[in-house]
Amino acid sequence: MTPIDNAFRAVERTAFIPDRVWPRTGQPPLDRAERPQEWADLVDSDASVVTQVDDGQDGGIGRPTSSSSAPGVMARMLEALDVRPGMRVLEIGTGTGYNAAILAELVGPAGMVTTVEVDSAVSRQARTNLEAAAPAVRVVTGDGEQGHPPGAPYDRVIATCSVTRIPPAWLTQVAEGAVMVAPWIPSPDMPGGVLARLTVQDGSASGRFVEHTSFMLLRAHRWDGEAPHDFGADPDEEARANTDPRETVLDEDAGPALALMVPGWRVGMRHPAPGAEHYVWVSATGSASWARLHGDGRVEQGGPRRLWAELVEARQWWVEHGCPGVTDFGVTVDVDGRHRVWLGGPDGPSWTHPGTTAFG
Repeated sequence: MTPIDNAFRAVERTAFIPDRVWPRTGQPPLDRAERPQEWADLVDSDASVVTQVDDGQDGGIGRPTSSSSAPGVMARMLEALDVRPGMRVLEIGTGTGYNAAILAELVGPAGMVTTVEVDSAVSRQARTNLEAAAPAVRVVTGDGEQGHPPGAPYDRVIATCSVTRIPPAWLTQVAEGAVMVAPWIPSPDMPGGVLARLTVQDGSASGRFVEHTSFMLLRAHRWDGEAPHDFGADPDEEARANTDPRETVLDEDAGPALALMVPGWRVGMRHPAPGAEHYVWVSATGSASWARLHGDGRVEQGGPRRLWAELVEARQWWVEHGCPGVTDFGVTVDVDGRHRVWLGGPDGPSWTHPGTTAFG
């Protein structure tokens, strides 16, 4: 048994899950009192459990906004974090408190776990859960982007939510040689993301991506800017691809690589009319540039950047270099906030992302 195995055996997940959960996005909630066996089966499975939708507000669309991560995912993240007894750990995104309780087992009585949760209702319930299971955990209600300076310096930082940049505040609150594990996506509209394991040296953080991953965004990093630039826009130019251009960005292997290699763009799908075939939109985050990719091969573009040309060129380069997977890439976060993605190692080919949440 590893220390992580022992920690999971010592902490019961059931004690952290509320009686009402959402088993599927867009579906009705599952109440423990009404369907106790289904509730128990879900909680006992290696699956994530949505514990809040629409930031706890009534009348929303059912968008998941808080959850208990799948135990298998938690275990892999904790393995990457390499927590040891006596360490000081900062967790961003308390959720139910389950992961914080596991961390408390790993650091032991000589260590300290500080966990930050932005939602006051979620934080309040997590504090209640942890008072019974891990009373030494410090639960802070606040914006995780700011960390928690009173508990610094930390030996480890783990985020249980995706970030569009590694916040500078985290870099200033850690000890030299500290390890950070965080799901990172270059833009809030990108599908999924990558799990970054970074080591802090001389004020910067650098490391490889561990795997694909998908987490809810840190609330401070959610998209709140303008709509995609192509809404109602006439193209400056049109082209035709030999194959379905939508697959260039939607391919499960090429798409994530392009997100790393081409900075500053968003992507999504739109149905122009009921029953009509969808097209893929691509929109720049730093200029009024856009592209529409149609299933019949048509490509429409507008604005100063030629996003389609950038994506085609990057995909060709990716193919010529053996179609590397996301674990072949890594990132260095500089003291000025830039995120420099690299292939193979910090001295390899690289692409600089602005490291900002000011999209649009």
